[in-house]
Amino acid sequence: MSDTLPARSNDFAQTFNTAHGEAGLGRVSIAHILQRVQTDPNFLFSQEFRQGAGQCPFHAGKTDGTAEGTAAIPQDDADKVAVNSLLALLFNRLRDHIAGKLPFDADGRPMLPIPPRSPHGLDPADRAAMAAAAPDVFCSVLRDATCHLLDGLITGWAVDLVREEEYFRSQGSGEISLEAAATFVLRTVLEHSSLYQRAGYDMLSITKTGSHTAIHICWAMVEAAPLLVPGQDAAFYDDLVHRSLKQIVPLSMSSLGMLVHYMEESGIEPPDGLAVHRLPKDQKAFILDANGLIRLNADPIVTFAKPGERYYTGCPAFYTTNLIKLYLDIVAGLALDYSVYDRLQEG
Repeated sequence: MSDTLPARSNDFAQTFNTAHGEAGLGRVSIAHILQRVQTDPNFLFSQEFRQGAGQCPFHAGKTDGTAEGTAAIPQDDADKVAVNSLLALLFNRLRDHIAGKLPFDADGRPMLPIPPRSPHGLDPADRAAMAAAAPDVFCSVLRDATCHLLDGLITGWAVDLVREEEYFRSQGSGEISLEAAATFVLRTVLEHSSLYQRAGYDMLSITKTGSHTAIHICWAMVEAAPLLVPGQDAAFYDDLVHRSLKQIVPLSMSSLGMLVHYMEESGIEPPDGLAVHRLPKDQKAFILDANGLIRLNADPIVTFAKPGERYYTGCPAFYTTNLIKLYLDIVAGLALDYSVYDRLQEG
């Protein structure tokens, strides 16, 4: 079901949350699940963890049947809670891996890979060629290269986790680290989940898809800054983007369906669904608030829920301290290094 809501308040987070409720969706915070896992790692292996982890509103029912008058909890929703809890736990390692492995050249500038499937054939390291490229091409290459940079770092993170799991398995002592245990349980849940099997998702593909979305939104906010406040210098825009981060965070707290529909309706998401396209000038996602900060416009919110969907958790990255900030820092740093704000104002 889906429809566009009418009048909006200025509080995007509240309006977005209300729209979820109107779509029949209730939010399950996984923060308490993560706290319980930290105090009792064995909880990861329990059946309770697989069935919503005992969190409200899941504690009110069971997936395999309930008392009269209590609706059954969809197994797909229980799987989402388990998977996103495990990812949020493992994303602490991802954040540290990305921060520690970002490649820089001898001059301290970030090293971006050549996008392998880009139609433009530009090497981001060739600054002269990048400067000569049309603004749309320039932005496309930077977006594409950023996605591939993070893809490589995410692959390294996943490889390290699998190796850690195999190390403990080979010891035969029965001991295991929390991250190795979470990796094992995550793989098991994904393999037995009809929701994730239908989509063909594993830990790596889920993380890379979410990473592309985060990069897409961060670049979109960077590109929105000169549209909303023309004629300023790079330092002004960099400060504006960083101060506006908290205004964008509510997107990471939404259901996947509501997020996708908002991105499509607002102009962030292009028709082909790829994260390599510059934000269009007629975008409806970003506006300025009374304090001069970039915030999300509530008008493009669309109520949506998949048939049978009742609960959502938000993006796992929302529960991982400073991971979303790290993504913005990477994009904003590239924007300064490549003089993106000047290029955006060329046309």
